[in-house]
Amino acid sequence: MAPLLAHKLGGMSVEVKTRGLLLQRYPYRERSWVLKIHTEAEGTLSVLALGPSSRAFLPGALLSLRVFVRPHRDLQRLAEVEWDYLYRTLYHDPTRQPYLFVAVEWLAQCLVAPDPALYAWVRQQLIELDQTPQPEAHLRRFFSELLPRLGGAAPPSVPSLQALEAVYRASWPTWRPLRSLSLLETLPLPTYEYREPYTCRSPSKND
Repeated sequence: MAPLLAHKLGGMSVEVKTRGLLLQRYPYRERSWVLKIHTEAEGTLSVLALGPSSRAFLPGALLSLRVFVRPHRDLQRLAEVEWDYLYRTLYHDPTRQPYLFVAVEWLAQCLVAPDPALYAWVRQQLIELDQTPQPEAHLRRFFSELLPRLGGAAPPSVPSLQALEAVYRASWPTWRPLRSLSLLETLPLPTYEYREPYTCRSPSKND
């Protein structure tokens, strides 16, 4: 299915196979979820996922999905979903999870229209965030380089995330402050000086 073909077929629902980034999810009725997904082919969609299996996917997930798209409809219907890439560290390491939270909250305000080249680049940046030993430096570079790809002016240097958010806030009138940035203030977790383990010594005759 060619990108955006669903929007050229009147009111018909068309099956679209695409990759996507899960940005948000909300419970819907008893056993369903509404997933806000930025897709490679159709841009950002709100998708109804039925059944408990949809709970396995958390915000930030890189997915491969089939979705029935109907033009001018607020809620599309999910047919099938599976992992496109499964993170090795971002979901499992508590010292790295906040970087994914920041990235997803940031991207949720920037990504709207379909742009396959931009999606492929963002996907690669998230995979590198999962693998890099320096997640904060990568995140700063990621969003510094994203700005000109969205039509903004690239910052002259790679500022702190707080300063970089201020640049985005000046460019987006509807920008909402990133709540997840406060999570990074507690990182890194405290480390402790290594000490030799205590060993109980039996008393000798000389003691």
